[in-house]
Amino acid sequence: MNIEVETEEITKNSDSGRIGNNLFWMVWSGSISIANSVLLWIFFARMREVDELGRFTIVMGIYGLFYGACSLGLIPFLISEISRRNSIEQSKEHSHQKVTSFISTAALFLLSSGLICALLMAACGFLFSESWSVRLATLILSLAMIPTGLINVGEATAISFGKTRLIAIATTLENLLRTIIPFVLIYFGYDIWVICVSFTAVRIIASIIYLWAAKSYFKFITFDISDFKKLLKAVPTFGGTIILASINWQASIILLGFLGSEIESAKYGVASRFLIPVSILLASYASVIQPVITQYFENIEEKYGFKILKFASYPLIISIIAAIVSPFLSSYVLTAFFGERYADVAVTLDILAISVVPFCLVMIVSRGLIAINAQKIDLLANAIGVVICIFACILLIPKYGAAGAALAQLFSFLSMAIFETSYFLRKTINFRIWQKA
Repeated sequence: MNIEVETEEITKNSDSGRIGNNLFWMVWSGSISIANSVLLWIFFARMREVDELGRFTIVMGIYGLFYGACSLGLIPFLISEISRRNSIEQSKEHSHQKVTSFISTAALFLLSSGLICALLMAACGFLFSESWSVRLATLILSLAMIPTGLINVGEATAISFGKTRLIAIATTLENLLRTIIPFVLIYFGYDIWVICVSFTAVRIIASIIYLWAAKSYFKFITFDISDFKKLLKAVPTFGGTIILASINWQASIILLGFLGSEIESAKYGVASRFLIPVSILLASYASVIQPVITQYFENIEEKYGFKILKFASYPLIISIIAAIVSPFLSSYVLTAFFGERYADVAVTLDILAISVVPFCLVMIVSRGLIAINAQKIDLLANAIGVVICIFACILLIPKYGAAGAALAQLFSFLSMAIFETSYFLRKTINFRIWQKA
């Protein structure tokens, strides 16, 4: 009995240390990305007219749609699969071959995905806007999808091996360049398509960093048809989930261009900047705990549901506090960062702050569903969320503009959280309690 307790404590301490170290570098990476996003939008809002910021918002909304879809939602799957293969007791060289074969196959798979996303993104620029500035900027930025597929594999591999410092290095360099170069271009009055050229170039540089870091493994690079089939089999669920999630995130911005105006798009773009830190940090946190979640489910299945709830409680408490504080500070924060003309965006920001609470549950619980092979529930939840978001946008945007789009986002996240959490609790906690009764 004492041996079991000591073993559990050692495992717990090991997990805590591993999570803490990796989370530090992921938070650093997220913080750099947040700084880039917020600073760039502040500078753009203060230096350019509102309608031009609206066009930039539309371009980045389309980019965000395909940036998320490019990975086909396979990053959690890649992390789990690489971690599992790496933990199997084999000779070092054979282990390298098995893992690297899977990684190189995944890289080819997502490189193809990036090419397809680039074509679709360029087409969407012409579909969603009549502005030639938006169309040209979207066409140029679509080329960034190609290196993004490789970067997704590089990040998943780094997380699996606990090398999150590599992600921090690549992200820091990329975001420094993505901040400094656009600042200069905005200051000297260049059009948004020129700014998008710099974004694409910096993405290529980031992909080169991951290729350089993996140069020692190049001798093991092979294409495995069985791994390719495994990835292809996972795509309908994981890919469908990430595509729906991307649509869910960007539908409000894109529909504002149809049903509202460029000014309303600019207002929503400013308010949604404060969601970027949340999404980046939550994604970092969820990615870091993913290997531990997978191992914990396999080793201590009966306590799994409570463990996930504990993981979810930390961001949930912070998000509730933020939602309560937002109405008191939002107007002052918006004015301080973006100027007086954006003070009336406070209501939109307050609504989005509330939507963060269910979003936190969705992010953590969805990782738990993956570990119990119930990712189809996450897929279904995202489908429900998209339908609700689009329907609510159609009803609310014509009357309430940016605030209506924010309400649509809130209703979407709330429906997803209720659906996923109720299923997860029934399967991991309540189901067992009822069974014992």
